[in-house]
Formats: sequence, C-alpha cells, structure tokens
Amino acid sequence: MRAYRFTLYTLVGLALAVSSAAAQTPAVAVPDVTGLSVPAAATRLHEAGLRLGAIESVRWEEASGLPVNTVSQQAPTAGESVDAGAAIGLTVLRTPNVALVYDDNDLTLINQTGGNLPLAGISLSSSDGAALFRADRWPVAGLGPGDCGQVWSVPRGDAKDVEGCGSIFWLTTSNNAEHAWTALNNVTAFNLAQNGVVRTTCPAAPANSEPIRCEAYVPAPDQAEETAFVYFAYTDDRFVVANPSADQWMPLNAATVYNFNPNMSVPGAGVPLGDPSLYGAADRVEEVSRLAPGECLLLTRGQLDAATPPIPCRVIAQLSIDPTVIFWAAPFEMESVSDGVRRACPASTPGKPTLCILPR
Repeated sequence: MRAYRFTLYTLVGLALAVSSAAAQTPAVAVPDVTGLSVPAAATRLHEAGLRLGAIESVRWEEASGLPVNTVSQQAPTAGESVDAGAAIGLTVLRTPNVALVYDDNDLTLINQTGGNLPLAGISLSSSDGAALFRADRWPVAGLGPGDCGQVWSVPRGDAKDVEGCGSIFWLTTSNNAEHAWTALNNVTAFNLAQNGVVRTTCPAAPANSEPIRCEAYVPAPDQAEETAFVYFAYTDDRFVVANPSADQWMPLNAATVYNFNPNMSVPGAGVPLGDPSLYGAADRVEEVSRLAPGECLLLTRGQLDAATPPIPCRVIAQLSIDPTVIFWAAPFEMESVSDGVRRACPASTPGKPTLCILPR
C-alpha cells in the first residue's frame, strides 16, 4: 500500500512538473532592427517569434547617422532575452512634411511633402472622439506642393493668408462635431491620422489662443510604406497572396476576391482574404490583415498537409477550401480600394504556376 501511494505521488509530481514546464513561455533573443524600415523590422521580429510594438517618431537630423524613415532605437534592445510573443517598441526617424497652424477659430494644413498629397483618408479627431473633420471635405482631391487646406469654425468671407501656403482651399463649418482641433468641452488634444494610422497628436486650441504650430510625417504616395498592389501566385491546388516587397507593408484589410466558381450557390460571393477569423484563432505574432515583407497566406484545394507555397515566401496562416468551390479554379475578381474598379485574374492552369498582380 505504501509503495502504491509513493508511486502515485511520484506520478502526480511528475505530471505537475511536466505541466509547469509546458506552461513556461520559451525565451528568445531580440534581433537588431536598427537601420531598417518599420515593415522590414516587423519581418525580422516576426521571424524571431516577436510582435511589433508601439512606434514613436522622432525628428531625423543629419547627425542621426541613419537614413530617414528607419528605426533608430528599440526596446527591449538587441540581444536581450524576452518571452516569445513579446512586443518590441520602435523609435523611427521621420522628417515632418505636414504642418498644422491653428487657433480656436481656424486650422490650416500645409503640404510640405514636395509632391501631391491625397486628402482621402486624412482626418482630424478630438482626443475624446466626439469631433471629427475629414480632409476630403476640402474641394480638391489632393494638395499640390505648398498648397494648403483651411477650415474655419466661425463665419468667414475669404481664406486667411498663412506663411508657407500657395493655393488655399478653404471652407467654414458651423458643425461643432467637426471642430476637432479646438478645446471644446475641455478637450486637450487632437490627432492627425492617415488611413486610420495616427501620425501626430497636437494640443487643442483654447479660446482666444495665439496661433499654434504642430508638425507631422504623413507619407506621400512616393514615400508610402505600403505596396500599391496585391500579388497572387497559384497553381491548380494551392494559392498564395504574398508580399514580395523588401520594405513595404501589403495591407489586406480590404482585399476581397469574388468567387465565380460555377459550383457556388451564390456566384460572385466575396472571400475577405485579410480577415483573421478565416484562419482560425492561432496566437500568431504576424498580422494577417497586413503582410510584412516576405510573408504570405496559403490557401489550398482541400486539406494539404505540409503544403509548400507556389513561390518562396514565409507562410503565416493557412486555409483549406473545399475542392468544389475554390475561387481560383475559375476567373476571379478583386475590387481596388484606390479606384473602386474590379479587375480579373485568370483561372489556374494545371501543372503551370500563374501570377496575377492587381492594383490595391
């Protein structure tokens, strides 16, 4: 009886030890990502099993010793040991190229990018979320070099001259819900965002304030950290959406392909490729909705274990599709978020890889 009790306790202790060991998160060494663009840094972190953390921007100067738009610092630092899955914060060198000059009555956005600055996707929002002004309210699609957008919260008969402005496109609005830059209702700050990414946070203008200047880095089209295209490569039994770029993100949050397989109950149904829920609830460090350089999503005809992608890429998520309804067995379409036009890719050809590149 004693021997039995001893054996039982020993097994229980062993089980607890195994359980405890299994619960421990393995440690990894933080790679050095200084000097890289943020997307390229994300790839290196993901390969190490780490997440991209908070990003802080600081002004680039020649004395920085690194190129503009690259990582100058990271926390934790390179070589430190951290738990797998930990988030690594980055400090990025930026050159401000947009200026906001404002008081409680008006705000002027000055385009200093040196090129055309599209206004779609640019917005000002109060820190409490109660007020929002969308830059596409100005009567132009984009600001040329040195051009400005100006908005007034009080009646005005003409634009106000602001240093650094060429042409000024302006409007007035009596809608308090658009006066995002003012200290209305004790708001202390507001954000300038581009396509949902906060580019800077500025102090709100109190009543009777002197002009305030706040600067930000807002990527113009030729400075974008995002690809202008979506890249597909496929054979008859496997399909990838891949990011072949070296230093840009490939956003997939709006990448919906339309399935015209004749076996579909509703031909033309959409498949949202960047939806994380399609690929299960895996605790991955990568972002399915935004591929870092070299990453890809793999779709297969039915269940293909250990399937290799049709082009070299690092698979971060996989989805099996019923062989009778795979969308690439027939010509399929994707609508571009840049111009709203649907474009088609050809059906797969047995035994031959197919590439299709569509504007994002």
